[in-house]
This record gives sequence, structure tokens and C-alpha cells, in this order.
Amino acid sequence: MPSTPLLSAETNGPPARPAITPRQVITRAIASEGRGAKLAAASVGFTGHQVAEALVPVVIGAVIDRAVATSDAAALGKWILVLGILFTGLLLSWRFAARISDSVTEHGAHRLRMDIARRGLDPHGMSPRRMPGEVYSIATSDAGSVAGFTHTLSTKLAAACGVLTAAISLLVISVPLGLLVILGTPPVLALMQVVSRPLERRAETDQWQGAKAGALAADLLSGLRILSGIGAGDAAAQRYRGASRTSLEATLRAQRYQAMYSAANVAIAGAFLAVIAYVGGRMAASGSISVGEFVAVVGLAQFLRGPLIDIIYFGAGLARARASANRVASLLATGEAVTPASDPAPLNHAEFLTLRDVVLAGASPVDLDVKRGEIIGIVTENAAWADALVDALARRIEPSSGTIHLGDNAIHELHIDELRAHVLAAPHDAALFIGTVGDNIEALAPIGRRSDEAVAAAAADQVISALPLGLATRVTEQGNSLSGGQRQRIALARALASEAPVLVLHDPTTAVDSVTEARIARGIAEVRGAHATLLLTSSPVLLDICDRVIEL
Repeated sequence: MPSTPLLSAETNGPPARPAITPRQVITRAIASEGRGAKLAAASVGFTGHQVAEALVPVVIGAVIDRAVATSDAAALGKWILVLGILFTGLLLSWRFAARISDSVTEHGAHRLRMDIARRGLDPHGMSPRRMPGEVYSIATSDAGSVAGFTHTLSTKLAAACGVLTAAISLLVISVPLGLLVILGTPPVLALMQVVSRPLERRAETDQWQGAKAGALAADLLSGLRILSGIGAGDAAAQRYRGASRTSLEATLRAQRYQAMYSAANVAIAGAFLAVIAYVGGRMAASGSISVGEFVAVVGLAQFLRGPLIDIIYFGAGLARARASANRVASLLATGEAVTPASDPAPLNHAEFLTLRDVVLAGASPVDLDVKRGEIIGIVTENAAWADALVDALARRIEPSSGTIHLGDNAIHELHIDELRAHVLAAPHDAALFIGTVGDNIEALAPIGRRSDEAVAAAAADQVISALPLGLATRVTEQGNSLSGGQRQRIALARALASEAPVLVLHDPTTAVDSVTEARIARGIAEVRGAHATLLLTSSPVLLDICDRVIEL
């Protein structure tokens, strides 16, 4: 049965994302796509392990009373066989349950990661924007923490069954001892739940601060070369140290409370079990129970310490899972940056672009017409406005007011994929993908078309010939293995190879020398002759090839 994501990549109505609760996120990870049945099977296996472990001291007590005390060799052999079968079942049930539990956990984490990736890659964007490092932290650490609650839930259910088995065994041995366990366990658990509540708040603060520091580190590292080039390395390091210190302090606070919480767990559970052992000892001394039954009582008391603490720690596990689920839910519920088209219209006459009274970045309204075969230059000293125009034409943001038309259609009426297939707005930052140089250039080229003309027009052929493996040369993240000029020319070749009907280029030659810039200008004019092109630049060489130049 195909899976249904929490959030689809496209919506057909107004941009209203329903509120997603942490409970829904946890349910998504552990109970969807048949994982609920697998989780139940894992719980059965863990329960079998706990029940068998609880019965071990009972069987040892029976060995003492019915074989050792009576010197019955046949009975001794029989009970040893029973004990061997019990241990075999104990080991096999754990192995079976652990394998299923791990499978549910990994598949649940994968499903959450896919939901997060789908939200992060939504073509309508996110508002407010999230740093890539933050999204990465949520998709890895928090998704794993939520899915890991699968193991917590199944083992804690099994622990509860183990406690119930021990209580029944104690009732069979002695009603007062059984009642002591049955009536004493709920207050102990309730007390520990009260103690665990502050831990949830500490855990959430810890995870938020840690994710913030991790996100900042990832983003700073991705731009390390640029930061070093502009002499901002020390400032970036200082900023990260501040975030890291805040994260460390939050972690230390949470760990100090965790230590106190663990100590309280051990003290309360230990005191409760000591009472059980003391009452059992007094009853054995008075002859109310046999020696074997007393051994069983002591063994059950020692056994109970494990599952009781396991149950008590359920609150801590739930606290961490809920804290992570809250972060995942917050990301998945982030609204779109632009409004999806409720009823996408068919595109007509895509060969011209029109802006009417468009207000961006607080600047004055702009009117603009770009027709097929034209190269229009725009000169502005407002870098924020230029960036905003690129984003608005690509529908990464909405203009403050005014309308933008592609052909006969307002761009907000078009399906966003169709718009971006006809309008390519290339930002100033020349970001490349991990892969080969050839992969990057061909990424946007029409299927079956060669990009040789685009490569020559962008003067990227000089870059390719200088690389050790040419087009097969590997590119690292963001293209940081190349120089700024090399990245810029490869990114420009990629944009030109797209053959987009409308191409918007923002300062495409700032990292090249004047001779190469002149060659690129001629190449753009030749390759884009039959299409509409918008150049946001102050370069005289590029402005010289424009049919019209508009100064803002």
C-alpha cells in the first residue's frame, strides 16, 4: 500500500498547513505502514523475555523445595531441564524482538527523514526560512530520537508484563507479598513521573540549543572559504563559540538533572525492593514460607529492580521523544513562502515578461517589459532589491505589491514547476552540486541537447581544459574545490544550457578578468539571441550588449 506523507510536496488549495502535533509525529514514526503490527510483535518478544526472566527465580525456588530439600535426583533433572528451556526461550525471544524493533526504528526514522526532506524541498519554500544546518539536524538527530521511542515503548510494555508476572508469582507464594508489590508499584511510578516532568523541559532546551549550534557550524563550514577570503574567519569563530557555549551550558544543566533523576530512581526503587525482601525474610523466619519460596522472593525482588527502573525511565524516554517530535512538527508545519496556485492556468505566450508596479525590498514601484529576443540591463545600487527581484521572478518570495506576468498569465496563477521551466532566475551566488563538472553543466539542459555552445559562451571551456579530468573532474560541496571564477563560469554555462525562454542573470561575471568578461558578453548575446534575457549588473561590458538599459 503506498505511503501517505504527513505533508505533500504540492497543495491544491490556499497555503494553509494544518497544525501537526508531536503525538502525530511519533505515531507516524512507529505505527504507520504496518509498523504497528511489527511493534506489537516486538513487544510480544520482549514480553516473553521478561516473563521468562521473572520465572527463573520461581523455578530455582522449586528446584530447592522439590529436588534439593527432598534429595530427589529425578526431580532435580526435570527442573534443570525446565530451567534450560526457560533460558533458551529467554534468549531467543530477545533476539527475535530486538531484530524487529530495530527494523521498525530504522524504517520509522527513514519515513520522518523523507517527510522532512519533502518539506525542505517543497518548491513553494518555507516562511520563515530555516538554515540548512538546522534542517539537517532535525532530519538526523531528532528523527532518530523520535523513531527510537519504538524500542522504548516495546521494552517498557514488556517490563510492565514482567512486573505483573512477578506480582502474580508473589501472590501465589504469599498474598501479603503480592499485594505489597501490586499496591506499592503505582505510587512509586507516579512519584517518578512527577520527577520526570522538569526533565522534559530541560531536554527540549538542550536539543534546541544543540541543534542551533550544529546548524550554525554547518552553515559556517559551508561558507568557510568565503569567510576566510573576506577576513571574517575570526568573527565567525567567535560567533560559533558563543552558540557552542550556550549549547554546552544547556547540555550540562540537562545532564545534572539527569544525574539527580537517576539517583532518585535508584533510591526509590531500591527502598521499595528492600521492603519486599525484608518482609519475605521475616515470613521465612517465622515459617510462613519455605526456604525455596524465600529464595524465589529474594530473586523476584532482585529481578523487579530492573523492570521497575525500566518503567520509571519511560518518562525520560517519552520526554526526549516528545522534545524531538516537537521540533519535527514545528518544521513540518512551517508555512509556504509563496502562495501555491489554487487552480493552475495553462501558460500562453511565454516569450515575454511584464512587471507592473512591483515593490520589492522597500524600493519604489517598478514597471518593466522584457520581450523575446531582447536583452535588458538593469543597473541598481540596491543589492537587496536585485536579490529580491531574482527571488520574486523565481517565486521564492512574493513582491510586497504589484503583479508579475509571464505572457498572458500572472505568475502566481501558474503551476510553480511550469513557471520555473520557463523562467530561470540565477542568483549571484554560484553554487555548484556535488558530482562532476559535466553533471553540473548538464543539470538544466534539455534532454538530448549538447551544451557545447553554452560552455563556450560562458568561457567555461577554458576552465574545463585546465582541470585534471576535464568534465569528469569531481566537484565538492558548493563547488568549494574550484576558484570563484571557475565556479562562476560553470554556473553561467549551466544557466545558458537550460535554454530558458526567460533568463535572469545577476552579476554573472564579477569573478573574471576583463578579457574573459568581454568574451562572455559576446557569448551571452549569441546564445540568448532568440530568447528574453534580463541582466542585473553594473558592468559596462555586459551593459554594452543590452538592447535597453534601465537605471533604478
